[in-house]
Amino acid sequence: MPSQRIVIIGAGISGLLSARVAASVCRDVVVVDRDPLPTQPAPRPSTPQGDHLHLLLPGGLDTMNRLFPKLPSALDNLGGQIAQPHEWYAYTPAGKTYRVSRLQKTPLVNRPPLRIQSRAVLEFCLRQQLAEVPGISFRRAMVKDALTADGQVTGVVLDSGEQLPAGLTIDASGRVSRTLRWMARLGYTLPEEDVVNCDFAYTSAVFAPPVEHDFSDTGFMISSSKDGPYTKRGGSLAKIAPNEWQVTLAGRLGDYPPKDLQGLRDYVATLLHPRLADLLRDAEPLSTPAQYLFPKSVRRRFDLLDNFPPGLLPIGDAICHINPGYAQGMSLACRQVEQLQATLVSAAKPADTVAPNAAALGRYFHQVYEQTRAPWLFAAQNDFTKTGTTGDFPDEQAAIDQLAVLNKAANRGDQHAADLVDAIFDMQRPLADAL
Repeated sequence: MPSQRIVIIGAGISGLLSARVAASVCRDVVVVDRDPLPTQPAPRPSTPQGDHLHLLLPGGLDTMNRLFPKLPSALDNLGGQIAQPHEWYAYTPAGKTYRVSRLQKTPLVNRPPLRIQSRAVLEFCLRQQLAEVPGISFRRAMVKDALTADGQVTGVVLDSGEQLPAGLTIDASGRVSRTLRWMARLGYTLPEEDVVNCDFAYTSAVFAPPVEHDFSDTGFMISSSKDGPYTKRGGSLAKIAPNEWQVTLAGRLGDYPPKDLQGLRDYVATLLHPRLADLLRDAEPLSTPAQYLFPKSVRRRFDLLDNFPPGLLPIGDAICHINPGYAQGMSLACRQVEQLQATLVSAAKPADTVAPNAAALGRYFHQVYEQTRAPWLFAAQNDFTKTGTTGDFPDEQAAIDQLAVLNKAANRGDQHAADLVDAIFDMQRPLADAL
């Protein structure tokens, strides 16, 4: 009989959520990660983006709350913030807006709140919740290679030489995914890739607000200006704990935010709106600035393949990673996990294997692709407004046209159109619902 174990490579957001759904169909789930897992909220070395702003959009939040019912209270206990509709907004060339996807001049009463917290706090709370789920264990190790037999993946080999047989190996290792390497070794055709060379960078630091300040909201973003010398710059401020502000500055195509505090303050002064510079004037830095470079967005079209290695399944950034400036990454991972759960439940009937068959794999990749369409379209369209961006413009003209129609209707006061656009960009509904 095939092994009933599920091995998950990576203890990031995709890996932790995958472990939760895997445990619903398997009594032996092993999460392998090269980092020591902190016993308190702290960044992990292999998540260089962990020092930067992380938002949970409503679609992602819905998934996390369903899988981890105790998560909201755990985040609250560690200072996590909830942004009500009037407490999160953006300054753009068109004016102040309460939606990133369109101009919305007044707060949306019916918009679900956002969750804002540090990446370290979120991962810590998820690990705490997983500790209460029977059958899940964590291993600190590097995955060196795949175990293979007859064209399929049958487990992993750790850097110690230990072999971990598995009926299913879930690759949640991120952008440096093992999946492509193993597919090539087994003789499978590699997937086509959509690529947008956005050349994006951001620098973040945490500040303590001055004793006297006039900021009572949860956060805001400042988009780039349409003209002038600083059209590739933006920034944000988010309250990540009662007395902590996380400031993230963004730049692209060579105009990167600096990595020193004085340079950061100088950069802030060039942004489209002065609000961030005003708030930081007397704020005290609590951390040194950290920079993260993101050269390109990549979407791998596994859904177009005729064959794929049995016993292996990629998820999260291994399938699609998008310019993080649009705060979609974690929620996109959550939407993929929804499809993973449906696939694993299907594979477990009858309960003689945990590996999806070819038909179930095909459905999984197709459903995951559908979840990537809206965030990919939104990010790519915005990236291509910046001169110097290269790559594959989305082949979604019908969707682009229809969303433009819906946006115009929403801006004229059509509530149905507004709700649909918001639900699509919040990842609560797929792009297909607009077509």
